[in-house]
Amino acid sequence: MNGAKWIWITHEAIAEEYVTFEKKFIFFGKTLTLKICAETNYIVFLNGKRAAFGQFPNYQDEKYFDELNLMPYAKKGENTLRITVRYEGCDSFTHIDDGAGIIFAVYDDGKQVGVSDRNTLACYDTGYVQHDPRKINFALGYACDMVNADDCICAAPCVEQDRTCTLRPRPVRKLELTETHEAMLCDAERNVYDIGKETSGYIYLKLRSESTCTVTVGWGEHLADGDVRQKVADYDFSLQFRCKQGENSFENFFVRLGCRYLQVKCDCAVEVERIGIYEYDYPVTVKKTALTGLDKEIYDTCVRTLRLCMHEHYEDCPWREQALYAFDSRNQMLCGYRAFQEKSFARANLIYISKSVNENGLLKIISPRKEECGIPFFSLMYLVAVYEYISETGDESILDEVWETLRGILRAFSKRNENGLILTFDKPYWNFYEWSYYSAGDEGGKEYLILNCAYVFAAKRFRKLCALRGEIFTENLAEHVAAIHKSFFLPESGLYCVSTEHKDLCSQLGNAFAVLIGLGDIRTYRAIKTCEGLIECTLSMRGFVYDALLAISQKNAAYVLDDIRIRYKKMLDAGATTFWETEEGEKAFERTGSLCHAWSAVPILYYHKLMPEKFPQNTQGRQRF
Repeated sequence: MNGAKWIWITHEAIAEEYVTFEKKFIFFGKTLTLKICAETNYIVFLNGKRAAFGQFPNYQDEKYFDELNLMPYAKKGENTLRITVRYEGCDSFTHIDDGAGIIFAVYDDGKQVGVSDRNTLACYDTGYVQHDPRKINFALGYACDMVNADDCICAAPCVEQDRTCTLRPRPVRKLELTETHEAMLCDAERNVYDIGKETSGYIYLKLRSESTCTVTVGWGEHLADGDVRQKVADYDFSLQFRCKQGENSFENFFVRLGCRYLQVKCDCAVEVERIGIYEYDYPVTVKKTALTGLDKEIYDTCVRTLRLCMHEHYEDCPWREQALYAFDSRNQMLCGYRAFQEKSFARANLIYISKSVNENGLLKIISPRKEECGIPFFSLMYLVAVYEYISETGDESILDEVWETLRGILRAFSKRNENGLILTFDKPYWNFYEWSYYSAGDEGGKEYLILNCAYVFAAKRFRKLCALRGEIFTENLAEHVAAIHKSFFLPESGLYCVSTEHKDLCSQLGNAFAVLIGLGDIRTYRAIKTCEGLIECTLSMRGFVYDALLAISQKNAAYVLDDIRIRYKKMLDAGATTFWETEEGEKAFERTGSLCHAWSAVPILYYHKLMPEKFPQNTQGRQRF
């Protein structure tokens, strides 16, 4: 974009600022394209028609531009390009705050015919509530409230910015409209609308109002006492629409909702003519399956769960966070290799995550993120995910992109080694493993079974990656395994305790990890299967339990499939159209449990592993290792 400048309407921007930029140009060619990058998000209009929206989340020193085909909206002669940019002005789990700005260039058959510069005209967009931040929650950031107003007139010249960063093309494809979900009125007294199934996308609303008023639309995944659970603690899942008397029509493409239900609230009389969600998903081709009955219902629901958590990047859940975690995405990748005819999305996400690193070499808790907090266990699982990607695809070139991050993670763990054991990390790190009892904590300097087993599990895979690169792996993993057995094994029961301070507690996940690194005896194996005397593993980590059982004996395949059927049928019987974060459903985490959580789609992997005859297109990848 040579010649284009980063611009804004003023030198300083305020949180929740919406600015529309206008550039006129002459077009007589055969192709018309736009390159654009914005902070925080954008919507493009050409000649009054919406052409595209959705900024890929930027880092501070590396930002991503879209290259858009404008031909469907172009005309010969003069064209008017208008771009509405939302500057959110806060750090969230979906964006980081790096100031307001936009840079763009228009190309007629490859020749620049318009760029962002001081001659670009701008105005504060009257269709949005300006400078009035209203937080949804800490993860999603601010709501985007709209106004039924006349179009603004772009008349102010722009200010060029002195911004230094690398511009790279969007690493994944743009989202595509897959379905339009018209919500149906299911409770006239409460004005509650049912979409019919869990979905994720952008709201549209058409209504008639008797007077000027503000309409609030709350969204949620379930109903609580007949109402949409719009407010949970200090969370407020709602958008506001300021209406004129008469007809009002809105489309909000700045806030993506994850929900099944919508509820319309207003102090004055309004008649809702249409309300619903435009579902935009990442474009993938779903592989066919010959599964039938309950197995097919579980599998298809898992696939839908995955799809609703694939947008600009992988997401943990579409309702509450929309965040890219290293472990959640690892589960999504493993399932996606089987379910979809597409693997480039996984590669792009792995590279993107590798750029979100703390000073000591561990990954930050999500990507992108400013603060230093991280989950050390998830950093190990990121290393495992890279190993699995190469195993599935044979694409070793990814190591050139992520190698320094992988080495940094191993170095950070090596520094925590005392007498063959890895000690838990100090604040601001969160020593989280899963949502079961005694599997999370903030205290550093402790000896925990899961962390140590996971370190060996990941380091063994890193050793193979070193071999691919011709590098020497120096860690003595046999010493670590011996120290784990000596420190955590309980000879009287054959189990491994959760920590050296809690010899009375044993977990299913910890013992499964012990088996996966070569430890345990027949008593360990039996306990993992029955869970007798163990803290039970939650949905997110059950894949490790299944892998341990299958490593013990392939005869456990029937048990794994039956366990999946029992657990997931309960959710289906409860009305689930996507699978939950935990088996508690919405009741978990003080009523903030997600009912669509990508890490719970793991049955996809085991149906492919254990019933390969049901997948005519099934491939196990190149299996590099």
